[in-house]
Amino acid sequence: MFSCRAQTRGSLWKTARLPRDNSCACGGTRTAHPFSTTTRIQTEPGRHGRKSEAKERQRAERDQLTRLLKESPGKRDARNFLKHFDQWQPTPKSTPANPEAPQAATEAEKKAHHDEWRLGRTGVNLGNLYEPTKAVQNNPVFTREELPDKLPHDKDLEPLHLALVKLRQPQALDDETLGGIALTLSQMAKLGLNIAVVVDCEGNDGPVSLDLDPTWESTVREQTTRVVDALEEFNAPGAFAIGHALAYTDQVASSAGAGLQGYGDVEVKNSQLLFPPIEDGIIPVIPPLAYDSQLKKIRVSPDDVLLALTREFAGLTPNVDTSGSVVPESAGKTQDEEPRRKPVLDRIIILEPLGGIPAEHRADGAHVFINLEAEYRDVRKELERPSLIAESTENPSISSFGSSNPLSKFVETEIASMPGTETKHVSTDSASSRHVKNLDVVHRALRLLPPSSSAIIITPAEAAISSQAALQKSSSAGVRTRRSKNPLIHNLLTDKPMTSSSLPDPLVTRPLASADPNPATFLKKGIPVTILPDPRVYPWQPPSPSNPSIELEKDPRINFPKLVDLIEDSFRRKLDARDYLERIRGRIAGVIIAGDYEGGAICTWEAPGSLSSAPPPPDSPLWVPYLDKFAVLTKSQGSGGVADIVWGALTRTAFPQGVCWRSRTTNPVNKWYFERAVGMWDLPDGYWTMFWTTEGVVEEAAKAMKAKQGGLTRWDAYVDVCSGVVPSWADAKKPD
Repeated sequence: MFSCRAQTRGSLWKTARLPRDNSCACGGTRTAHPFSTTTRIQTEPGRHGRKSEAKERQRAERDQLTRLLKESPGKRDARNFLKHFDQWQPTPKSTPANPEAPQAATEAEKKAHHDEWRLGRTGVNLGNLYEPTKAVQNNPVFTREELPDKLPHDKDLEPLHLALVKLRQPQALDDETLGGIALTLSQMAKLGLNIAVVVDCEGNDGPVSLDLDPTWESTVREQTTRVVDALEEFNAPGAFAIGHALAYTDQVASSAGAGLQGYGDVEVKNSQLLFPPIEDGIIPVIPPLAYDSQLKKIRVSPDDVLLALTREFAGLTPNVDTSGSVVPESAGKTQDEEPRRKPVLDRIIILEPLGGIPAEHRADGAHVFINLEAEYRDVRKELERPSLIAESTENPSISSFGSSNPLSKFVETEIASMPGTETKHVSTDSASSRHVKNLDVVHRALRLLPPSSSAIIITPAEAAISSQAALQKSSSAGVRTRRSKNPLIHNLLTDKPMTSSSLPDPLVTRPLASADPNPATFLKKGIPVTILPDPRVYPWQPPSPSNPSIELEKDPRINFPKLVDLIEDSFRRKLDARDYLERIRGRIAGVIIAGDYEGGAICTWEAPGSLSSAPPPPDSPLWVPYLDKFAVLTKSQGSGGVADIVWGALTRTAFPQGVCWRSRTTNPVNKWYFERAVGMWDLPDGYWTMFWTTEGVVEEAAKAMKAKQGGLTRWDAYVDVCSGVVPSWADAKKPD
């Protein structure tokens, strides 16, 4: 940034806004380097010498929110949130139980020198002026609080949790919607997630040239100022614009970053313009402007800015000196230099007017959750089909669900939408291009981050929903509606989307808060999913001489000991592996494995016991697709979406025509099963509950009963199988 020595210490971060002209506050001209940190260095002792009152107030509000979170109904989600954001605890000092006299004297001498590091920082050699006398060394020193011997190490500091937000086309938003977004981001900051915002004023096709267009630059400056003003209204520590932290160079890809996914031509030149204010709770707003090697300001892609900041926050940007050489991070760092909190980029948030990633197979029109490790290529191919985007943009104000429901169609077309959500015609090609760009930039960014990081693509209108509004009045007198949950706050607290991706489509309704056809899409780097055999190549069919069953213990693609460990950890019981293998031998339909055996499912083909001893022919409808084991590691339950990933692979890829299973009637997981099943029924023994996802099972049985037809129906076969499966547990407890 351009610096001016006439500015005061108190105006340090306020003066970092984008300059409106080339003059400084003192009336002179700016001659400093664009990446200069002169002002920051001059005021650093004052900044570190006092604590920010706004930051302390923010921490107090966060503590209050976490206390409320502990009492919330979602106890597992609350535990996961607190474990991630409140995992830091200061390292306690160990004190010997019975210190000897010489050791006590040494400790007293160390305490006498507790301020020596501060004197050393002044650069003045004071000799023995402050050397303690022997009387002081031999007498106890009473202090209100224990004084530190030295500065804390980096590992003793609380991590700096970050969210990187890209706001697309803010020029299309009114002040009310922009204020709602600022309120949501300030609430996320209160929950411990520090925010950085990238402004994106580009069209759906992105920039066509790096040359500065005066009209475009004026729009970017105006919108950056609007975003800063909105954030300052709700975020107590404040917000400011940073226009001089980025550089454009061709040396990034060929330097230390070569080979890393996500490296481009834009890099963070001076991180000191970012981290100190973020640590103080200030929200930086970064426009897509950078400086080339000739210090010429140029226009860059906002997606490249997002990737550059991702690399910086992930600690992947090398320190390069003026000669272009990579400098180790510890080089030049003195012992007394104040340590920096380790940044952790937890969220990437894209506020996209087009909404989430479109999906063909969902009634609400968009992917709820994308496991990038397993689904990225398929989703991208789906987006490149013009028919998909044409359907989603043909009538942006009516969803596919609403078109089939007269009431929903009336609500979506007649009731006024939220401010800032006016429907605009979007061309098929540009919408398709933008969705692909959003998917690609998230994929590239998350590949640079740990598996715990995630991304969400959401409309600005949905992000502007205030979680503080108790009730919202509609235009009709006397009509009141309950408050809507904010998807961003919900995602921060639970690390999940608003709606589970494993729910069947009829249970998914399009949120009426936004006129955009695509609700939010939650994305994670995710885990690979292995389905054996691959149903896309060899569809799961009943066993036959031409289609033999796989053997779990002999198949080289399966780590059977790890599979047994997964089952025993999930069910918390010891499995009789030998008896289990004998029971399912020759009838295994397939196996699903998620990640490194974090979750999985074993499916079998079962024949009703009421039939003769000879199994039915392979094409018989009496073969029952049965879910024999569904397991998720205890540490992965309730987080990471492992259960949803396995369930999606089971019901949409392996057995799209339906599957049945049973569970103990008292099993607390039955609520989760019920939400994903077509039907359930308590078996006559009173111990088991049967579930199924097959359509028409009950209707077929009722029709056969009405016609007084003999023979075995699918309902009879399901009941027979679920009642007759014999468990294979090693303990003497009741079956599970």
